[in-house]
Amino acid sequence: MSFVEYLPVIVPSVLLVFSSIVVLYIDNGRNDRFSISFNLAIITMIVTLVAEVVFWAKGIYGFYLFSKNVYIDVEAYLFSIAALLGGIIGLLGGYDNIINWKARASLISLTMLLVLGIIYMSFSFSVIMILVSWAVSSAATYVIAMARKDFRSTKAGIKYLVMGLISSSLMIMGFALYVASTGSLVFTQQVLYEPLFLLSVGLLSVSFLFKIGSFPFQGWLPDVYSMSDRTSISIISSVGKLIGIVPLFKVLVYSDPNKYELVIYIALAIASLFVGNFIAFSRQDVSSILAFSSVSQMGFFLVAFAMLFSDLNVAIVAILIQSIAYVVAQAGLFHFVDHFERISGTADLSGLRGMARSDKWLAFGATILVLSLLGIPPIVGFWGKLFVFESSFAYPWLTIIAVINSAISAGYYIPIMREMFRDGEFVKVNSTSRDTVISSAVLSIALGILAPLLFGIVVSQLG
Repeated sequence: MSFVEYLPVIVPSVLLVFSSIVVLYIDNGRNDRFSISFNLAIITMIVTLVAEVVFWAKGIYGFYLFSKNVYIDVEAYLFSIAALLGGIIGLLGGYDNIINWKARASLISLTMLLVLGIIYMSFSFSVIMILVSWAVSSAATYVIAMARKDFRSTKAGIKYLVMGLISSSLMIMGFALYVASTGSLVFTQQVLYEPLFLLSVGLLSVSFLFKIGSFPFQGWLPDVYSMSDRTSISIISSVGKLIGIVPLFKVLVYSDPNKYELVIYIALAIASLFVGNFIAFSRQDVSSILAFSSVSQMGFFLVAFAMLFSDLNVAIVAILIQSIAYVVAQAGLFHFVDHFERISGTADLSGLRGMARSDKWLAFGATILVLSLLGIPPIVGFWGKLFVFESSFAYPWLTIIAVINSAISAGYYIPIMREMFRDGEFVKVNSTSRDTVISSAVLSIALGILAPLLFGIVVSQLG
């Protein structure tokens, strides 16, 4: 093995670990020192992002490292790119907000550790690596949820922590049974005891579905999304979801496919789509709408997860593209909520009125991000959903259900856009959250233009 083949893991490890420690020492309470810490974190993640893209473009993939604990593959690169984009957007939009926090340097450090944990998880090929990276990334999200240290954030963070502990306990038990049923610490399709193996996959699925907040494990979402600080939730609701998506992807792709798993995942996908959509209809608070729409969005992910047993390569691409689209849109939209709530004094739909007249660029950015979640071309969210639909063509009735639910979601996404064009007293105010919403929208369009090319490249690399 050459040293170059270790770089996809070594580069993010060195850069992110070093920066996550250094930022704590640079920030001594003065705002100018905090700006240095903040800029260092953003530059570090951008450099790491560029490095991962270059390694992928150079064809450095398709081999194992560290006694098969790590597998460098295309999917890992794209999950890493999604995590880094979410981390950059989450921090950039929160600068004006977190500069007044006592734990502001800690938030920056924890965000980089969260991203690093997901990168490790993306390249993992063993139970041990998943457990270690899960511990790093999950612990970071619990503290991020409470980082503002006010009563509401602490209360929401504790609830998130309790749900996380339940999820972690199920995961540990599931992996213990996985090792017992396969006789291996690395992922394998050689099953020794099938009943035990099915139980392990069931426990692992429940654990990861808790983390992503799909039906029926979405109970923690409304309180956490509505009560925690918007900057924290921008990170948790986007990058944090990858903590469940990535290991679930690993387990299902590298385990022995079973007809029972297919049926269960299809059922959970349909339930998540309908439950998320119909509850979101009853909400007037934009953060609550986004909370329950995320349940529906996880339904689309579960459709693709189910199709891993039917049309593997297309389902893999669907999950990868949808992950990038979801992370960018979700991170940007919670900064949007943060911005208009500070101006109008409410996160209710009525707080959006007058925005299109007084701040056209902000209205444009928010509209693009909402349309990305809705799945309108040429935004990247359209391609994510299109690939999800394509992966399910073997089950036309499932494709129809997914398309119908995509159309139903317009019922609560369109009112967000409609309210921005109503008369109101909205005032244009410049902030980093406003700029980040616009930048995220531009990025969504750019990625949407590149998505068809990306689809072709990934499918060819998957073989």
